[in-house]
Amino acid sequence: MAGFTLIEIMVVLLIVAITIGMVGINLQRGDNNRVQEEADRIVILLQSAREEAILQGQVFVVQFSNDGYRFLRDNKGKLELIEQDDVLSPRSLPDDVTLSFTMDGAVADTEAGLILDPSGSFIPFVLTLRAGEATWQALGLANGKIQSKPLEALHAG
Repeated sequence: MAGFTLIEIMVVLLIVAITIGMVGINLQRGDNNRVQEEADRIVILLQSAREEAILQGQVFVVQFSNDGYRFLRDNKGKLELIEQDDVLSPRSLPDDVTLSFTMDGAVADTEAGLILDPSGSFIPFVLTLRAGEATWQALGLANGKIQSKPLEALHAG
């Protein structure tokens, strides 16, 4: 007699269900990893720009938009876009990742951006990155630290 037993069919269905569940978990973790990596990248770039502002004795500005960010340098009172730089060249956000920017608790004007002056100080800010259900934030704290954290950790601690 040819065919499949009920047990064989149930085992195949179980394997299919487990595989679908793992794919769903990986997709969710994928969004979380993308926003975390981008938040960490922004933190490193902001720290680099701040160090450059201090070392060069020049004002640097970071302008943010929904789909990316760019660095500018003050050149005799005029802001110039930094394009030919491996570190501070304009950046686009990964697909489906969005960014919002607040300074000192208020929604910030993206054209004005974040000012990094030669003293190393800046106005406290929050950059919020989202993809799907995942949300991470890059924080510029009043004590001068720049760090990234998941949104849940901010509410819990």
